[in-house]
Amino acid sequence: MKKYIHQFAEHPLGALYGTLLGIVAFSAALPMFKSGMWDAALVDLVMAALLIGLMMKRFFAGSRKEPCRSEKFAAWGVLIGADILALLPNHTFAGNLTAAFAFSMVICAFVLFFSGILTALVSVVPALWCCVFMPYHEELVLLLSFPLRLSAAALSSWILNLAGVGVVHSGTTLTLSGLNIAITDACSGISQLDAFILVAFVAVQFLHQNTLWKILHGAFIIPAVIVGNSLRIVLTVLLYRVWGETVLENTWHTALGYGQIIFAMVIFLAVGWIFTAVNSKDEGEEKP
Repeated sequence: MKKYIHQFAEHPLGALYGTLLGIVAFSAALPMFKSGMWDAALVDLVMAALLIGLMMKRFFAGSRKEPCRSEKFAAWGVLIGADILALLPNHTFAGNLTAAFAFSMVICAFVLFFSGILTALVSVVPALWCCVFMPYHEELVLLLSFPLRLSAAALSSWILNLAGVGVVHSGTTLTLSGLNIAITDACSGISQLDAFILVAFVAVQFLHQNTLWKILHGAFIIPAVIVGNSLRIVLTVLLYRVWGETVLENTWHTALGYGQIIFAMVIFLAVGWIFTAVNSKDEGEEKP
């Protein structure tokens, strides 16, 4: 305990940033709790705690040093950009979102000014998560839902046609002989996206040491969700051709929904293992 108290005393600004982001995250989670979205609120708070913890680790790992003049000028540039965003009209959703981005930029500008570029880069993702994603969780999820459903419909239609099953897709609806499948928000995988991001984030931290590999692997979160959903749709159609409308009942639908999450996670982990193998091979070749 004394060690952590000493670290906080040595890095008061880091403690201030972490506390501020924690307060913002908890404030953003309160409306989610009140609306009954307990699972999403808890997952988002856990994710916020992990991100803030990694940011604090960066503060504690590095020695305190005075940022150079160019870093301070860059901080002023970020702050000016935040001011411009904050002055935009805020009577619409887009305006409110820009204000949230502006607030996150203000935090990053202070980190950059007082703690340097490396620490500021580490603070970007926690700031965006706590200041933008959590306060506008429902709106952003709805924005993501349609592209996810549209991509899954197109990919599953292509797979089914490749397998010899005649399917036509229009928007987020698949049409084949005797069956129309509408991919709704609940079926898009968007409801489990928060939990998937949390598990994927933890997996990335364990699988990779290099920051670049972490970023590359993390970029496969959305593609893995789309492919997982597409495989669920393909499996639903194939099973429907064998057992009929029984497959569309709640029990089957729920089971295939869980299968979608498993498919997506297996795909995501497989990509991570491939990246790890490639990285290990490259490191082995570099050794004399």
